Amino acid sequence: MINVIELEHIVKSYGDVKAVDGMTLQVREGEVLGIIGANGAGKSTTLEMMMGLIKPDSGSVKVLGKDMITASNELKQKIGIQLQQTALYDRIKVKEALNLFSSYYEKRRDLNEIISTLELEPYLNKYIKNLSGGWQQRTSLALALVNDPEIIFLDEPTTGLDPQARLELWKAINKFRVEGKTIILSTHYMDEAQRHCDRIAIIKHGKLVACDEPIQLIQSLNCKGSMEDVYLQYAVGQ
Repeated sequence: MINVIELEHIVKSYGDVKAVDGMTLQVREGEVLGIIGANGAGKSTTLEMMMGLIKPDSGSVKVLGKDMITASNELKQKIGIQLQQTALYDRIKVKEALNLFSSYYEKRRDLNEIISTLELEPYLNKYIKNLSGGWQQRTSLALALVNDPEIIFLDEPTTGLDPQARLELWKAINKFRVEGKTIILSTHYMDEAQRHCDRIAIIKHGKLVACDEPIQLIQSLNCKGSMEDVYLQYAVGQ
């Protein structure tokens, strides 16, 4: 299979703290890769290096066969990013934000199709800050899709949402998965990781401690269990 992202021995430190410590990881074309770990394990830092938002202290990050540092501007045209919190103007409406973000890119996906897929029609003239958490997340996902990206990054996309909002957001995400998009996400919800991810990478203290299909990770425990048990074993050490 084709690797669309290749991390080779990447290191990132903040002062005396090594947020990411010599990680090597490949992401395959068209897969949904989940990244899990305890708070402070290095998940977000790893994602931010993949996205080109921060540079590793050492090691290499290749995206779509190119170095993320030297080809950053070109690669950012081909990826979509949904962060936990997207900073937008206080008084910007959903439709205004979509048009604004779309103007940043050379390649653009049809906004009407994105709006229809994410069922945003009733909210186009509402201020984003006034939307519920679930609809803010949908809007954030829509903004990540305006350039029809080959790779979509989702940093804890369903955190804080109620079960119904989580379900609806995943229905929307899976529509783009069917198109063959590569999706990389971090999550604290092990049921989501088990149900939706092709593979799961587990990070502990900045190191990759395991990466495999959910069923293989569960079977590695040598007992009947779930991803909750995998998390406790690998990410927490219980």
